[in-house]
Parts: sequence; structure tokens; C-alpha cells
Amino acid sequence: MGMTITEKIMANQSGRSSVKPGELVWVDVQSVMTMDYLGKTCFEKFKSLGKTEVFDKDRVICVSDHLVPPPNQKFATMLNEWREVVKEHDITHFYDLGRQGIAHQIMVEQGHVLPGTVSIGTDSHANTYGAAGAIGNAVGVTDAAVAMATGKAWFRVPSAVKFHITGEWQPFVMAKDLSLHIMGMMHWNGHLIYKTLEFDGPGITSLSMAGRMTLCNMTVDLGAKNGIVAPDETTKAYLEGRAKGDWEMIASDEDAVYEQSYEINLSNLGPTIALPDKLDDTVPIEKAIGKKFNKAFVGTCTNGRLEDLEILARIMKGKQIHRDVNMIVVPASQTVYLDALRAGYLETLIMAGAAIDTPSCAACAGIHTGVAGDGDIVLSAGNRNMKGRMGSKNAQIYLTSPAVVAASAIRGEITDPRTFDI
Repeated sequence: MGMTITEKIMANQSGRSSVKPGELVWVDVQSVMTMDYLGKTCFEKFKSLGKTEVFDKDRVICVSDHLVPPPNQKFATMLNEWREVVKEHDITHFYDLGRQGIAHQIMVEQGHVLPGTVSIGTDSHANTYGAAGAIGNAVGVTDAAVAMATGKAWFRVPSAVKFHITGEWQPFVMAKDLSLHIMGMMHWNGHLIYKTLEFDGPGITSLSMAGRMTLCNMTVDLGAKNGIVAPDETTKAYLEGRAKGDWEMIASDEDAVYEQSYEINLSNLGPTIALPDKLDDTVPIEKAIGKKFNKAFVGTCTNGRLEDLEILARIMKGKQIHRDVNMIVVPASQTVYLDALRAGYLETLIMAGAAIDTPSCAACAGIHTGVAGDGDIVLSAGNRNMKGRMGSKNAQIYLTSPAVVAASAIRGEITDPRTFDI
């Protein structure tokens, strides 16, 4: 009996010839990530183990993303304490203000995640790493501390669910639309909790790394243990010159066992909206057209990458954001920011009336930089829309793709980008 890609990785990284769902494994980790608001606690747990040096200073990655730039004295003090901790442990890769980005973007973009390996992080959207053909998983600070000390982490091998994606991507339809479609299709019913969600098929082969990151990123919000796409030529091209280590192609066996398999034809997929408060309450855009809103937000570890900013600029070029809408755009990293600046995307967005902010988690975490107030109606390309996610519990959040946000910001109401002639 064959193994899925996730089972193969867990077997390989635990020194076993095979594993099966339900077994416990003690695996080697390629990298461990922790960030500003949990990092100090993580290192305190590490010290409580009696350790003074991490297992590998090159593979414990520290990032400032939730609290930068600090909007108040409390956050500024937390950041200063965090910096002292990182300095004390002489961590090689520290992405702090000025060199920062959202942790999950940094992990993939800077080559800390490698196909066929396991990378963990102390933030829920570590599932993003599956885009590079790795097992990416969120862990608590205790498990992260143990991994920092030993280079290992334990897992229960998850059973697998496959999504076979066929057809061709339609104009203005993005990976975010597919993610939201799957949210609405599966619903939050416990069926996918602790499963590995594997994506394959011609629709995935033709998907960019940015799109794969979006797709894997949101699997955690279905309760999945991890989301993963097998590495291919797209992965190879992306990792060229950035991978911090050697890696090999790995894929599921043809006779691998899946608990369930689903097929989705992209030819039938259009722009999709998640209605306020529930990620799985999704509708085709036709059922939301005309809904007015006053705030637009594009950024986060879900949709703050270069191709997201490119489609914003393409749709908004030569146009003006509606007078009733305030729009904030946050690149996912300094690298994305610089690339978008050089490509002219940011100039186009600024000319249209958007505010461009420093790479960070920003309003997605409801901490600062564009948080929602009472009565605000937000159209967001982020990953969560529960009450209070972006600030006030008396705000409403509609989730969608960057293409829909761009078209809608121009007209001041939810708009199908396919109606734009560009």
C-alpha cells in the first residue's frame, strides 16, 4: 500500500520506512519559526528545559510581524524585550523592522522551507509552507521550545483528503476564490479536523507559488493539520537561488489511500465571497453585488504577495477609489514591497487613492494599522472574518480576492471584476 506525500515526509523525517494514519512520530524539523508577540515566551519555555543554545542557529527563524511598527508604548517595550532575547541567543536569521515581513511569507520567500521536510511555527497559518511541498504546521510555544532545543517535534500521522482541481482558471478568478469555494463546500462540520488536505490536478499545476501559498494558508481554517502541494517545476524555479539547503522531488504514490477525494472544475468557478462572521458562509459574487462598504483591505499572509498587488494595479490603473471607501494595502514583506515599487504597482495604487503601509500583519490581526471600528463594513482579502477579528465586534467583514476588492473599491460596492474592461 502506497503513501501520501505527507505520510512519506513523516516517514522520511522520523527514520522509518513507512507510517500510517494514527501513528505517533518523532520527526526532524527543517526550521522553527517564532515571532514578536510569542517569541519571548517561547524562549522562556526553551530555557526551562535547561537549554542555553538552540539546536541550530540557522534554522530557528525569528520574525517581527504582529507588532511592527509599534503603535503604542506597550508594543514598543515588547519589541525591545524581544530583540534582546533574539540577540542573547545569537539567532542568525532575524527579520526585524526594516527587514521584516509576515512570518509565513518570509519563511517561504527566504527559502527556510524546503520540499520533503517539516517546518513549524508559533502562528496558526504555518500551513502556508505546504505550498513548497513541505509539511507546515502551527504549534504552541512549548512544542516550539522543544523543537528549538532538539530539532524535533512529534506528530500524529493525519489521514488524507484529496482535492483534484481540473479545468482552466477563468479571468479574474484567483486561488482565494478556490479557497473560499472549498470553505463553503465543506463547511465547518469537523470532517476535516486534523486531516492533511492535498491539492493536485492540472488546475494546481498551472497555479503560481503565490496562489499555492494562498490555498495552503487557509486550510487551517478548515481545521486541517496541513495543506500541501507536491513540488514540481514551478516549485523548482521558485526555490532556485533561495532554498537554504538541498531538497528532492517528492510526491504521493499512485496507490496512496485517501479518506475522501473531491474534484473541482475551475471552468465553473467564479469570484466568491464569504459573508460576515462565518468563513464557510460563502456565495458566488452574483449574490453579493451591490453591497456597500466603507473600508477595503488587501494584505496578510493570504493575499499580500506581488501577484495580488499586480492585479490591484491592473484593475485600478487610471481610476479613483470611491469617495466613501478608505483602502489600505499592505505588502507581505519588504521584498514584495520593493518589487511592487519597482514594477510601478504602488504608484498606481497611490494615484488611485490607496494608502500603502509597512509590511506587517496589520489590520488582519486587529491590532493596529487600519483596524475596524463600530459600524465599519470591511471588504478584505484577508483570511478570517469572525466578529472582532479586525477590531470592533460591531464591524462586519466580507472576505474575497484582491481582484474583487480592487473592482469594488472603485465603485464603492461589491462588484464583479469581470465587468471591468481592462
